[in-house]
Amino acid sequence: MGWGYANTVRQELKRLGADGREVTNRELAMTLDLVSDADKRRMYRVLADLRKQNEIRRVRPGVCVYLGKAGDDELKQKLWRVFRRLRTVTVDDLVELTGASEGYAKEFLRMLVKRDVARRIDDPKRQAKSKYQMVSDPVKMPEDQEKARRLRKMRRQKKREALAALQAAELAIKKAKALIDEPESR
Repeated sequence: MGWGYANTVRQELKRLGADGREVTNRELAMTLDLVSDADKRRMYRVLADLRKQNEIRRVRPGVCVYLGKAGDDELKQKLWRVFRRLRTVTVDDLVELTGASEGYAKEFLRMLVKRDVARRIDDPKRQAKSKYQMVSDPVKMPEDQEKARRLRKMRRQKKREALAALQAAELAIKKAKALIDEPESR
């Protein structure tokens, strides 16, 4: 499985399968502009590999759900272990020691500050390089409830939009039926 093509398939699965939505092989192939059987076979091989890695789950033949990459939880655990060991860190420390991106490390530290596990120590001489110090050690890594809250809010919004679109479609169908049933005047 080539990393580049597999990553392309993964990104499309993430986009199409946002919020746990089912993705059909046909839908994925259309998004990737795959027409020939050879191209589709390549996609099927990638899907089989992703299924072996538990990134997708097969719902029924030709339909899957994207579960996510296993490395995300492992990276959070690495960040947590480094933070617990050092007790005082900067974003750069976490990036260097765990391989996380700067944005991901900042998000992780913000979550710890919100959970009252860490506090931010600003250095007036180097404002861009704040340190984060552990103020309580819950041993188990705190969960990020904010992200879950945002996802629930997004799902509710999408559901409202879908219901509004369904109502608009029902109204259009009623109008069309009324026009069809209307007697022709000659």
